[in-house]
Amino acid sequence: MAAKKSKKKTTKKKKSSARRKGSSKKKGVVGGVFLSVLLIAALAYGIVKVNQGSSVRNANLSELSADAERYAFKHGLSTNYCFFVNYGVPSGTPRFYVWDFARHEVVATARCMHGSGLTNTAAQPVFSNRVNSNCSSLGRFEVLRNEHGSRLRRSFRLQGLDKENSNAYSRGLLVHSSLWVDQHKHKKYIPLHTPSCQGCVTISTHGMRYVERLVKNESKNILLWSFYVPEK
Repeated sequence: MAAKKSKKKTTKKKKSSARRKGSSKKKGVVGGVFLSVLLIAALAYGIVKVNQGSSVRNANLSELSADAERYAFKHGLSTNYCFFVNYGVPSGTPRFYVWDFARHEVVATARCMHGSGLTNTAAQPVFSNRVNSNCSSLGRFEVLRNEHGSRLRRSFRLQGLDKENSNAYSRGLLVHSSLWVDQHKHKKYIPLHTPSCQGCVTISTHGMRYVERLVKNESKNILLWSFYVPEK
């Protein structure tokens, strides 16, 4: 009898252990699904925060960030954050990056369209510093946290800091958002749309909310650096 009872107890323990393992597997699956849903939602909103160690096309940014930090320090700009835009990445992919100097990594991204002037196409941007060109410009800009567009409440004016963007202020270039970006976020290339972008750094609405909070919380203006490095 004692032997039978011992066998029954052993069988019960095995069943209990199997239930616990099955339960933990289910929790793992549910947790994975939940994280996937969160990531899909973040992508849908047009801005994605990334964790340390994540790679968001920032191989070039790691090198560029050192120059950006030195430049920001020398010119009295924020040494906490800077913004990068790589126009070589398709506009339907997040290509506006928020760089954290202290963490030495990208902490947020957003989709960003380019200007519609001259011979621009949705897939191939053309750059110009010319007034009324409606083209995006390359180089370093100062994001003026206390100056905004006359018709766009949520925006910041840009001051060009290089020869190739010296007319940015007189052109009225801004960092601002547009619903056009949100409406076409699922396409590889965001269609050109002059009313939405005449050379400004035009990003998603949720991306702009993040940028606005960041800029307003800084005591110094933030450096924005746009460049063109095509995808390999």
